[in-house]
Amino acid sequence: MLIVAPSGWARFYVFSKDRGADWGSVWYMFEHFNVPVLGNPQLSALNKLSAVFFAVACAAIAVLALAATRRPRLPQLCFLVLAAFLMTNKVWSPQYVVWLVPLAVLARPRLWPYLLWQLAEVAYFFGIWGYLIFIYSAGGYQVTGYQGISSGWYFATLAARFLTVGLLAAYVVRDIIDPERDVVRALGTDDLAGGVLDHAEDRFRLRFQPWRPGAQHRPGRC
Repeated sequence: MLIVAPSGWARFYVFSKDRGADWGSVWYMFEHFNVPVLGNPQLSALNKLSAVFFAVACAAIAVLALAATRRPRLPQLCFLVLAAFLMTNKVWSPQYVVWLVPLAVLARPRLWPYLLWQLAEVAYFFGIWGYLIFIYSAGGYQVTGYQGISSGWYFATLAARFLTVGLLAAYVVRDIIDPERDVVRALGTDDLAGGVLDHAEDRFRLRFQPWRPGAQHRPGRC
């Protein structure tokens, strides 16, 4: 199907390429506040910035995975890549949270950072609709009752969601660096959701740990 119907699966990428910074994206906030360089509204520049930041994030995740004292679990790496995609993308559509939820649960099955992120998601849900009402009213249309929220409050909810996803990603990174903090492996398991990677031997590993100068490989870690 990939070969005979390229227009179907490529639609998402073509459509995304032609879109500017949109609701929910940190780039939309940069443009609104005219942040130098990052707030450049030119589509070609925005595409390059978004792609570069995502590529750098993926490279950092690869280095983290290859240099870790113990091979990261597959859900941890999938979560980090998807979180990086959402945080660097030009658009943060409502359905993206559905993509991230199962990986977040598998990557770090702990309550508080996840709950904080979900509260930020709920706040953003009400924030974006309140902001749309505010824009509608400011455009000269009559709005009765609730008048929505101003741009300042909207961007506060946007930043809160961005930061809480980043916080959850930081906790996942910490669990990878120090696998003894990983609640899944604390139970004596390896990578239950990893398929053939569960208990697999490492094929290649970078022999340095920039976060632990002089750290040695622990016996019994793969």
